[in-house]
Amino acid sequence: MKKQFRAIGKSLTGLALIFSMSAIPMIASSHAEAPLISMDRYADNTDVYAFRSTETGRDGFVTILANFIPLQGPSDGPQFFRFDDTVMYEIKIDNTGDGVEDITYQFQFTTRTVNSNTVLGMNAVNADGRITSLTDPDYNMPQTYTVRRIDRTSGRRGRLIAAGLRTPPSNIGPRTTPDYEASLAQPAIYGLPGGGKVFAGQRDEGFFLDLGVFDVINYRSLSTTGGVDSLRTANVSTIGIEVPISDVTRTRAVPASSTADDAVIGVFSTASRRTTRVIQSDGTRTSEGAWQQISRLGNPLVNEVVVPLGLKDAFNSLPPQLDYTVTPVVNAVLDPELPKLIEIALETYGTFDGTIVPINIPPAPRNDMAQIFVFGIPVNAVTGPNYTTVIGGPGNDGQAHEMLRLNLGLPALAYNAPGGSRLGILGGDVSGFPN
Repeated sequence: MKKQFRAIGKSLTGLALIFSMSAIPMIASSHAEAPLISMDRYADNTDVYAFRSTETGRDGFVTILANFIPLQGPSDGPQFFRFDDTVMYEIKIDNTGDGVEDITYQFQFTTRTVNSNTVLGMNAVNADGRITSLTDPDYNMPQTYTVRRIDRTSGRRGRLIAAGLRTPPSNIGPRTTPDYEASLAQPAIYGLPGGGKVFAGQRDEGFFLDLGVFDVINYRSLSTTGGVDSLRTANVSTIGIEVPISDVTRTRAVPASSTADDAVIGVFSTASRRTTRVIQSDGTRTSEGAWQQISRLGNPLVNEVVVPLGLKDAFNSLPPQLDYTVTPVVNAVLDPELPKLIEIALETYGTFDGTIVPINIPPAPRNDMAQIFVFGIPVNAVTGPNYTTVIGGPGNDGQAHEMLRLNLGLPALAYNAPGGSRLGILGGDVSGFPN
């Protein structure tokens, strides 16, 4: 069942934004953007968001959201959607500028079946058929997860910071999950050591897109329709974590200013599978071997509309550390194909109503895109408060590394606050995207 995100109380702090983002029309990034990952949706990254928390008393925290499992239909039963027990989901943070994650949050899931004799799946009539709590017996396939924090300076194993956390079931409908937000979604937000919070579960799809765009830019007029959201009834699975800013910066402190050399972090999420999967004659499956990254997401739309088709699968497996070594990817950022295709389509076919729209595409090299996506924006490059999205410090190698960059020395603005804009820097809000 489709549910609008909405704020669920100040006590939930930064993660409350998970429940309110659908009020903000936005275009998201990578849904089945590469040939191989399009056939492995449970490992498919769709979006990454990172921002300083805006709630009262939470100024010293940062919230990071990573979405997976795109295009979930609200009526896709009886199995519905849950995180894959055989996938390692990770949120990674580079605070030194070399493209290598310095801080990693790992999420692994375990599913249990209460009643395997029912013909149903996620829900069953083990009691009254309604799921009214995370421990309800009618939640027939409950899922728990662990959270592990890895610090590059102290070894690869890291430390377990949470275990036995429960995910809510999918929002099945008013009969099965009659009070979804209050009884299931809100209780699935858990506290973490140091005052942080974490959530993993189904949310409304924030990807705002008229799918006519794939029919040679055949989208409806924004001026006459306000925009058509083809995915307005779809859901995704969100992993959201809010942690102290001092947990993720290079100096382990809140940056003193927006130009301090510890102010900027790079954020990306990944999904990995074991290298070997064995399917037994009875249908059971086991996985073994090393973990192999198969999906990756930092900035929106990079693999979707910038990376050439023949490199999309490879890009999903590539760590940001090595981006600069793949010349065709770097060249695609500096001279992207899509703007040229849009220019041709709009001048040839026009918009949905046939209106011809001439546009001017800036010539290559697109150094503006290179700064946003792979290098960072230097100080004083834009009008407004002095700030940067270049990851500072002696560890920055000056190479191209594609990540979502966030300046933690710049106070955040809610999109509806004075000076805030859902268009980010295009709307004059330097605290918004691409920061």
